[in-house]
Amino acid sequence: MRVVASFAVSILGCMIAGLIFVMLGWSPLRVYWEQFLGSLRMATLLTIVTGSVFAMFETMRARLQQTTLELRTKELERERALKLATEAQFASLESRIHPHFLFNTLNSISALIPEDPQRAERLVEQMAALLRFSLDASQSGLVPLERELKIVADYLEIERARFGDRLRYNIDISSDAKDARVPPLAIQTLVENSIKYAVAPSRAGGDIRIDAVRHNGLLQVEISDDGPSFTLESAPAGHGLDNLRGRLANVFGQQAALTVERRENRNSVRLAVPQGANSHESFPG
Repeated sequence: MRVVASFAVSILGCMIAGLIFVMLGWSPLRVYWEQFLGSLRMATLLTIVTGSVFAMFETMRARLQQTTLELRTKELERERALKLATEAQFASLESRIHPHFLFNTLNSISALIPEDPQRAERLVEQMAALLRFSLDASQSGLVPLERELKIVADYLEIERARFGDRLRYNIDISSDAKDARVPPLAIQTLVENSIKYAVAPSRAGGDIRIDAVRHNGLLQVEISDDGPSFTLESAPAGHGLDNLRGRLANVFGQQAALTVERRENRNSVRLAVPQGANSHESFPG
């Protein structure tokens, strides 16, 4: 019913807008229907995209409500309770970040529709993939690095539609690291931090590099950028970096590490994750 109503509003809006243009003399009557059909196609695509986004958020909220209800009816041991608390914190953080990102993406898609409809369609597909991955993250175990980096690449391409040539990036991973396992959205969190603090504030943009190797039983991932220097200690509680440190400690204890250093005018954030028996441990969910 909601979908039908949305389409009805789109059609009515396009008709009224076209009539206003004709009455004001901005557009001749003979091209009214041609302009109406063109406007309707754009409005239909935006209606589908917007409806899909909100449907996914409704699904996420329903899943979180169901999880909360189950927690109230079961008595869990301390370790399990700690993991679920981390999951709730992670989901809360995601709900604060994603709406802003999604609305920026919708604006980018809207601007691209008349200029490059194929790229606009590709952005919709990439955004849908990112949303699906994010929706499943709290239910997933550790994921292969190759899959995580596919989502990271989609995220970077979506942001490139917004920043253009101001966003430059390179991803380089060794062949033996592709099947290594990481907490979902761990690397995306670090890349998002670089976008926010290295690329967005600078008129010249920024350069992001992602490198990954496997060494001595560890997956070592380095995300570097040319933004202003910072430390992990400066990240406030609830910030993406602070949240990621908690997730790593929860899953791997002292075996994982997240460090930051400044060298050659670049920030280097290093993530080290064990790839032994614990690499198949489940992320809270």
